[in-house]
Amino acid sequence: MSSRKIKLLIILSIISFMSSNLINSHYAESRAQVTSNDFSPLVNTVSFLNPTSIENETLLAHNMKVNINSDNSLKVTSTFVLTNNNSQPLAFFAVEISKNITSVFSFDPIGSLSFSWILNQSTGSLINVTMRYPLFPSEIYVFSISYQIDNVIYFVQEPIEYYGLDFETIHPRSTEVFDLEMCLPGESDLLDQSPPEPVYPRPDRVFEEDNIVKINWILEDRDLDDNDVFLIRFVVKTTAINPGSNLKPLFYILTLLAGIVLGSLTLFLIYKLKFKPAESLLVSSLLTKTEQEVIKAINQDDGVSTQRRICEKTGYSKSKVSQILLKLEQRNVLVRERWGRTNKVTITAPTFKSIGVSEEKTE
Repeated sequence: MSSRKIKLLIILSIISFMSSNLINSHYAESRAQVTSNDFSPLVNTVSFLNPTSIENETLLAHNMKVNINSDNSLKVTSTFVLTNNNSQPLAFFAVEISKNITSVFSFDPIGSLSFSWILNQSTGSLINVTMRYPLFPSEIYVFSISYQIDNVIYFVQEPIEYYGLDFETIHPRSTEVFDLEMCLPGESDLLDQSPPEPVYPRPDRVFEEDNIVKINWILEDRDLDDNDVFLIRFVVKTTAINPGSNLKPLFYILTLLAGIVLGSLTLFLIYKLKFKPAESLLVSSLLTKTEQEVIKAINQDDGVSTQRRICEKTGYSKSKVSQILLKLEQRNVLVRERWGRTNKVTITAPTFKSIGVSEEKTE
């Protein structure tokens, strides 16, 4: 490829990037002028729309970006670098699209452009763009036309399942460089087996950007009305959920439930790690040192012990332990019941069951 054409592609890429902001912020569907006749009524409203004029218009570069949407439609944006080889200024650019499109938007790096659009149900669409200023001989003008095509993706089930697109392009002018980029839907990938071939003709490169698989062709020296056909076969990844399927509400519900469960678990862990120790310290501070020793002795026997074992563990006398247990029982910390010749003691208040236990684990 010549250095001039490489420079054109670089310039075109920059302009396309700048223009993409206009598509996102200003894109609006235009109302089609539907007619049952051919396109001849529009000829009288188009300046210099004649074979001689078209033949004297050259596209130094034509950058076409095709986004395959998950609803089986295409979003097509063609950016043209046009030069006028005629002796007269050029004020309009007319292009015929042999498909039934559903929306049109035209713009240049400054902003939106006015245009007319006639839709013919049998032959396609004719778009006539008014340039921002007349294009004089040997000058260059850059502008874009964006449109949508519905229901062009087909699905094949046998012998293997895949989605397919057969995309035909008819070049509207003699074109020095034609740069086509096709973007698969999200969560999609090219078919990894053949036949059929996943891509035809062989692309210049296949790459992934922002988790989107993109296929790029660069063709040179295309003549007026030349046509090229590009075939793509792709599959949807098994982990993907079709935005139009009935599983989407279920997916949202499951995601919400999972968020609630994870949030509750997080709060519980925060409580256990942060607030529970603080609660134990608060409870311990309400007890005397001797009361804490008695409760620790009971917790060492898993919260149920006897008055005799409490005396052995603490070293306190039987009467002293009896007085402490009486006070704790009156505060509903524990209960005592007769068990043979001694008393069985059970801690009933949950907040007191951890006293002494955490200290043993730490040790």
